[in-house]
Formats: sequence, structure tokens, C-alpha cells
Amino acid sequence: MPVVSRWAGPDSSWVRRLLIPVLVTGAACAFVPGRALAQSANVEGRPVAAIRVVGLRHTKPELVERHLRDRVGAPWHEANLAAVTRRLDELRLFTAVAIAPVLENNQVILEVTVIETLRVLPTASVRVTDENGFSFGFGAKVINVMGAGARAGGTLRFGGETSIEATVEKTTITPGTWAQRVIASYTERHNKLYEFDEKATSLEARLARNLGRGVSSGLAATLLMIGDEAADATLSADGRDEIPSAGAFVTLDTLDSSTDTQTGVWAEFEVDRLMGDARSWTAIADGRLFVRLTDRHNLGLFGLATVQTGEPGVDLPEYLQFALGGANSVRGWRLGSRRGGNQFLGTAEYSYVLLPKRPFSVWGFNLYAGVQLVGFADVGETTNADPEATGGNAIDGYGVGLRLLVPFVDVVRLEVGWGEPGQGASAYYGVQLKPIRQRQRVR
Repeated sequence: MPVVSRWAGPDSSWVRRLLIPVLVTGAACAFVPGRALAQSANVEGRPVAAIRVVGLRHTKPELVERHLRDRVGAPWHEANLAAVTRRLDELRLFTAVAIAPVLENNQVILEVTVIETLRVLPTASVRVTDENGFSFGFGAKVINVMGAGARAGGTLRFGGETSIEATVEKTTITPGTWAQRVIASYTERHNKLYEFDEKATSLEARLARNLGRGVSSGLAATLLMIGDEAADATLSADGRDEIPSAGAFVTLDTLDSSTDTQTGVWAEFEVDRLMGDARSWTAIADGRLFVRLTDRHNLGLFGLATVQTGEPGVDLPEYLQFALGGANSVRGWRLGSRRGGNQFLGTAEYSYVLLPKRPFSVWGFNLYAGVQLVGFADVGETTNADPEATGGNAIDGYGVGLRLLVPFVDVVRLEVGWGEPGQGASAYYGVQLKPIRQRQRVR
């Protein structure tokens, strides 16, 4: 289980008195000015005479140049640097990106230096959930499939759950491009929340068009097939639910980085229609605000609201309800402390950069690593699917932890949380940022 230990520790009121001043102090640092971007006074505003891409092994220079904001003949502006670096970073083809204007023979040459990831990369695969604990296996990633900037991968895991998964995706935020993702998976696990042996097959596809100014919109489609031999948890009498869904979403993304975020906004609103054995509408509002206070101090504020229509057990399967508690919803509480058809989650995180993220190479593998110290506060509430029902059952938790920035999974979290009365402290191990994981069905 992600909760690896418990011990008699300070009660939640003591932790609240400790952490809230930490968060407030971090917020106050927002008034301390950070370092301004260095300006290249000798090249600012001059036209770009040529673009030079350095470090490519498998990728064509045209693919990189397609995502640059600067063009030959257009004036160079230092203010474009951060946005262009983020565009290239979002492709997930490179472990490091550096962009600099170089003055040669009184002409501005835009030099783009990248470090490519290995084209075919064997990987270890780790998944951690509050219900089933650790699952470990192996897999492989193919980078830049057919030179088109897409990535394909497959994993096989054993342990808390047995699963096989295949993914094809193309991530991009450059205006005028399409982002695509297709995931197919099969999982066998024990559903501890609703006490049945679950066999789930899922297929998910998302297609988004980048419209500009950080806005994108697209369509989503899923097919979820869940079997229960006892037929106690499914809506269908034969013990197998087939639930296709279709929906649309709009996203705002102004983050400075998707792997080491320090500033910006990410927000998404999505509406889905569940069909087949289920008859329900789902509305999701997800917002994430990142504030860079100083070079090493950052503040994150996250909110998620998911509302579903229909009666659980009749229109909506009980296993699609939400359970709060654990590493990926309200830390400091046990999984299942609150359950309901709708969920409302809020989080504040203050982070201090112990070791900035830096690239390095090991035996020819291009990697990166970084370490952050984090203090957090979570609050959450569930209600049933009746929109007129009132909850009044909010829970909150507090804690501290370390955040490790590593390739391929992005973030590994080691955390300690307090909150549930009489439970002392709980230790957690998590993969990916908490606001990302709390969107998933199994968390």
C-alpha cells in the first residue's frame, strides 16, 4: 500500500499551526522580486539571418524549426525565449533544450541546442495506487516514430495489479498543431473499495487542436469494459459492463514547463456523456495555478470539481463514484474516508528547490534530475449524485515531503501527512503530481 507506515505523531491541529505559517510565508515571498531575464542588448530587435539546430541525431531540423516562434527575417526578441523553450520541451523528444542568439559577421544566428533521448528506450514501469499498492514491471518507449514527433510505448506490470498497456501520443502546444493520444489497457486487480475482483479493458482517445495563446480544444472518447464474476458491482446482470463515452473539452495552458512547473495556469473544462450500460453526464472543472515566488520558492494552488448525474447503482456504476483519502486526493486520511458521486478537491503546495533540475548522461543515456522540498494542505468533500444533496462532510490534511524530478514518470513523491483523528502520521509514495493523479479513476 502507498501508506507504508504509521506512528504516533502530532495531531492535525499542531500540523496546521506549523504548515499554514509556512504556506503564508511562502506566499509573502511573492513580493520579493526575482531575477529579470537577461537582455541581449546587442541583438534585441535585429532580424534573424539563419537558424542553426545543433545536437540532432534522429530528428530532422524542420521538425524543430516548425515549433519555433522566430523565423528567418523576423526580429529577435528575448521575450519569446521562454515560450519557444516550452514548445520544444513539450515534444518530449529532448532531455535538454537551449536557445541563444549568436552574433556572427554582424548577423544574428539563432542557435538551438538540444540533447535527444535514445530512439528506442527500455524502461522500468512503476505504478502506485492507494487500493493496490506497488506494481512493477518493464516496458519500452519508441521516441519520434517515423520522424513525426510521436511517441509509442508499451508496459507490462505485476504486483498489486496485473496490467498491460500500449500508448501512442503526440504532445504539442504550438499553435496550429494537433495533440493526440491513444491508450489501450487491460488490468486485473482486486477493487478494495467495492470488494470485487475487477477485470477492466479500456480504450481512450483524445484529439486537441492548439488554437493559440495557450488555448486548445478537442474531443475525447473512451470505452470502458469491466467484468465482475459475481455480478454484484456491475449494472449489467451478466457481470460485464460496457460503457462508451464521448465528450468535448477546452484547455488553457500557460505553464512555463510541464515537467518542472514554476509559473503559469493550467485549466480545463470537460463534459462527457456515458452511454451503454450507464446513463450519466459528467462535468469536470480542473484548475491549477503555479506562482514563482523567487528563484527557489514556488506556490501551487489546485482545485478539481467533478459532478455526475444519475443514481449510483442504477444509472451510474458504484465503482465510478469517488473515494477520498490517500496519496492522491486528501493526504493524511485513509482511502475511502469519504465516498460519493461528486467530488470537490482543493490543494495548496509550497515548494523549495533543493537541487534545480539538470541534465546528465549515464552510459550514453541522457537523463535529468532535481529535488524539491514541499509543504502541502489538502481539503476535499464528496456528495451523492443528487444535485440537491448537501455534503457537510469535508475533510482536510496537512504534511511535508520530497519531490524527485526524474525522466519518464516526471515526478516521484515521498510524503508524510496528518489529518484523520486518531491516526497519527501516514507516509506516502506517489508517482506524478497529485493534481494530475486525482483525475484518474484508480488513484
